Amino acid sequence: MYKTLTLTLLLVISAAWAQAQDAGQTSGPTTIQGCLQYTNGHYRLTEDNGTSHQLQSEANKLKSHVGHEVQITGKTTIRTVDTTVQGSESSAKEEKVFKVTSVKHVADTCTSAGH
Repeated sequence: MYKTLTLTLLLVISAAWAQAQDAGQTSGPTTIQGCLQYTNGHYRLTEDNGTSHQLQSEANKLKSHVGHEVQITGKTTIRTVDTTVQGSESSAKEEKVFKVTSVKHVADTCTSAGH
């Protein structure tokens, strides 16, 4: 009984993990719209529905649009961040980020719920 339950649980977790991996990969570019903010050294876009995206881009593409409503085209990707504390073993974590390929100005003020 215990072995069957353990095997079933393992299969469910494996299937969920595989589905999550597939869901995170897009075949082409995606466009999202919302309020662009810069906080704690990171650019974030918050959509009207409250969904927030950490953005990855050159600052010159985004800097002039902070506080504005924008449309951003790009794709979701994974970035590895070093989390090593000095004097301990090296460690890292993966973060989901939206890699920006283009920015389109929509409005000088934000209408998103996230602002």
